[in-house]
Amino acid sequence: MEGVTGDGLATLPHARLEALLHDLQKRAFDVYEDAALRAEANPAQAEAAYAQAEAEAAPLIARARALNEERVRRMRRRARMWRRAAIAVAIAGIATLVFWSLTRGASVP
Repeated sequence: MEGVTGDGLATLPHARLEALLHDLQKRAFDVYEDAALRAEANPAQAEAAYAQAEAEAAPLIARARALNEERVRRMRRRARMWRRAAIAVAIAGIATLVFWSLTRGASVP
């Protein structure tokens, strides 16, 4: 994700966006897992270990949030496109049925 800014996210392919998001989630999970192991090894320092983990994970979480916002933006755009396509097909179908009904009814003696 290094070097990818807000505008750069819009140009990333979907697969790359998903891979970056997965990598950030894994890295953040690893940070917290390491903190849990340190806390287990030294319970007196547990609070400090978790505070350090939060500080280390904060930029990862912020980047993951930005990636997820881009992913959601793309999904919403795709949903709008499909909804418009469905409406257009429905309108065309209704118009076809009306036309067919009117022409069929006109030809009956």
